[in-house]
Amino acid sequence: MPTVSAPTNVLVTGANGYLGLWIVRALLERGYSVKGAVRSRTVADTISRFIQDKYPEQAAKFRCVLVPDITVDGAFDDAVADVSAVIHTASPVLLAEEDPDSCIKPAVGGTVSILHSVLKYGTHVKRVIITSSIAAVFSTYGPSGLYTEEMWNDDAVKTVREQGRDAPGDLKYAASKVLSEKAAWEFVHDHKDDIKFDLCTVLPSWVMGPLPRDLSSPSEMGSSPRHLYDQLFAVPAPPRREPRCFNYVDVHDVVDVHVRALEVEAAGGERILVSSHVCTWQDWLDAAKALGVLPKLDKKDPLAEGDYPPHPTSSNEKAKRLFNMEFKTLPETFKEVYEQWSALGWLAHLEH
Repeated sequence: MPTVSAPTNVLVTGANGYLGLWIVRALLERGYSVKGAVRSRTVADTISRFIQDKYPEQAAKFRCVLVPDITVDGAFDDAVADVSAVIHTASPVLLAEEDPDSCIKPAVGGTVSILHSVLKYGTHVKRVIITSSIAAVFSTYGPSGLYTEEMWNDDAVKTVREQGRDAPGDLKYAASKVLSEKAAWEFVHDHKDDIKFDLCTVLPSWVMGPLPRDLSSPSEMGSSPRHLYDQLFAVPAPPRREPRCFNYVDVHDVVDVHVRALEVEAAGGERILVSSHVCTWQDWLDAAKALGVLPKLDKKDPLAEGDYPPHPTSSNEKAKRLFNMEFKTLPETFKEVYEQWSALGWLAHLEH
């Protein structure tokens, strides 16, 4: 399948999200034209103004399209008509919802909806990239070991089906990722004689890093950066920082993989795990100490217990092989987060 390259037109769904907006920025910086799918005119106006201010010379290459409900049949019909590639990042992260369908139905429905639209009207589309998650492979609190792209977190789906509303929030999210990604691969298989595009799924671990645009307060952040703020910088500190051990990746590396997956022919038809390494909260506190910042931040996690406990580990060998990736280190990520959030005034309670 031919690869995609600038200045071709790319549709990015969830263009106002933490990852989606970083991807929009990266594509514009590399010379692509971008259509950003968002759910409301208010959001479209906000993102369009941001792009105009941030990239005045590239702003003409960006426009927003409204998709109020991604699960509706034909929701993306118009959006895919004049693009050569699709990056589908839009999917709910609703860990506090009781009803599993609150995250599962839009995740699966949105994925199937956009693939149907590409099949019918995306006559120029060569590649579709869907953002999945390592949660589709294993759970944070799952058995220890090295996990690869050949594995699926079917236990999460089984638990959610058995426990329903009583299932843990992280497993409901994991089930949504398993079911939506499997739906994508099943769609491609079922329509293999009709489709003219190939599929690639990108499965990041916990994505951390700076925000793609300044916000007025931490409360406006999405779930991933907000959890980082609450666990690391909140006062008082949480009684127990969770999860104790987790797989981490810098947001810039995740964005880079999405863009490279457009341009590298071998990425077609692949699931690609994107993760740097396993870390603990003590590693983040150590990064603050090494940087010599935040004097009021306790640099010792009271619940740190020396060696890492047994933990699942995400492989990153395929990403390294396909894209020659060199992943950012945790101190690099911490430094960029600190500099941005300090400049926004969000860390003043720990600095003076």
